[in-house]
Amino acid sequence: MMFKGKTIFDASFDVFAEIYHSVRPGYPAELYKDIRELGGLDSESRLLEIGAGSGIATRELAKLGGKVVAIEPGSHLAAIARKQTEAFKNVEILEGTFEGFESPERFNGILAFTAFHWLKGEDRYERVLNLLKDSGSLVLVWNWFFQSDSPATDAVNDVYHELLTDAYPEQKNTAEVNEEILSILCRREQRIIQNTLFYPAFMRKYLIEYNYNADTYPKLLNTYPRVMKVEEQKRLRFLKRIAEVVAEYGKISVPVFTSLIICKRKDYLLEAVANSGKET
Repeated sequence: MMFKGKTIFDASFDVFAEIYHSVRPGYPAELYKDIRELGGLDSESRLLEIGAGSGIATRELAKLGGKVVAIEPGSHLAAIARKQTEAFKNVEILEGTFEGFESPERFNGILAFTAFHWLKGEDRYERVLNLLKDSGSLVLVWNWFFQSDSPATDAVNDVYHELLTDAYPEQKNTAEVNEEILSILCRREQRIIQNTLFYPAFMRKYLIEYNYNADTYPKLLNTYPRVMKVEEQKRLRFLKRIAEVVAEYGKISVPVFTSLIICKRKDYLLEAVANSGKET
């Protein structure tokens, strides 16, 4: 296995790697069960994870028992992922981009947890296809951060409008924010459905509510891409004010909606269908 070409990626997450790992929620236990059973994966499977981050999902994939190769372009995130998986001898963390990754082997499963949308180029599905076994699965997972309907959330939205008008020019209430997030989710699913190389064989959603306090909630917001890119002095002032707001209410609840899509190769499906009536 090797990497080629330039290493180009959005380094924002890597700058706040420790914060990212400490506050970003994981994924539902039931999701990994579905991935194993519906993705056709077992202890003999060879898995490739795209954008491992700090190893939040990598640890759980390692428990399946098969070989896990995890790619992460951020050096700080990759270091945390190695530490998180050091007890697993079946995990290899590689620092680099998926766009530059090459391997002579083919994988039973290629997985991306809140990462696939960061891949550059229109050929990302083709790159996956070339690394996936005929019967393999492309597993796409995202965590979506919605808003709870509460006075604390209303106060947080007021702070967004007051201090981050450049990044968030329109003031929105909880219902409007959640509608926008759901629209993005639907558009992303539609793009997956419309691709010409894979078809979604299984889709499922999971909902878990997480509680954050005055210390952890500003850190969570500091892992949101638009917040991370705000000029430092303005961003720190915003996060300080958010901490004050949450402290006033004691906590804030964040509904996290996890979407799972397991895709299969269209060419493999069509060949299986065409040959279904033939004698063996």
